[in-house]
Amino acid sequence: MTVTTSETQERARTARKLGDGPRRAGLLDTAALCFGELGYDAVTVETITTRADVSRATFYAYFSSKDEVFRAVAEMMCRRFLDAQHMEGPAAEDLREVLRTTTSAFITAVYTYGDLLAVIEHRARVDSEVERSWSAVREKLVSRYVRFVERIRQVHDVDPCVSPPVLVQMISDAQMAGGARLSKASVEEQKQFIADMTTMSERLIGFEESK
Repeated sequence: MTVTTSETQERARTARKLGDGPRRAGLLDTAALCFGELGYDAVTVETITTRADVSRATFYAYFSSKDEVFRAVAEMMCRRFLDAQHMEGPAAEDLREVLRTTTSAFITAVYTYGDLLAVIEHRARVDSEVERSWSAVREKLVSRYVRFVERIRQVHDVDPCVSPPVLVQMISDAQMAGGARLSKASVEEQKQFIADMTTMSERLIGFEESK
């Protein structure tokens, strides 16, 4: 259901959306948990408001419908995955350490949001807005990684086993699929997968085996 609002109410909602305050962030986190646990179809506005312990009026002050809050959740996930791939500070100059750190952060994000990712990918097939945002972030993640591999090749004079775009797509697919599969696995299995993916990525990119 979408609640019809006046122009003034809609402007106020837009202002709150752009402000991205703690109340809106809390609603998004709760909605993300609901969608990840129950799936898109089973979640209602009431499901979200009950778990967030807020009124329906509060919900509609920020979102006009379940569709809108789901799209906002998908956008939030996109930002979190992009953040997981980013690293700043002095350590960012050590490209091998950047590879290890961002690989771990990215796969850990997949573990954390595995169920929700499946819902987003399923919803993207029927919601063009979700499909556009999710496709855009996947493309950006891959293009960033390709540029990173090119930088490694220049700085360390390594020889990736295949072209960077092909290599990055293979590694990204493996991280997403493997991370989703192990989202409910033991901590030991999850850590081992990260270690294995890191080693595999290093070797495929062309780094020598660690001593």
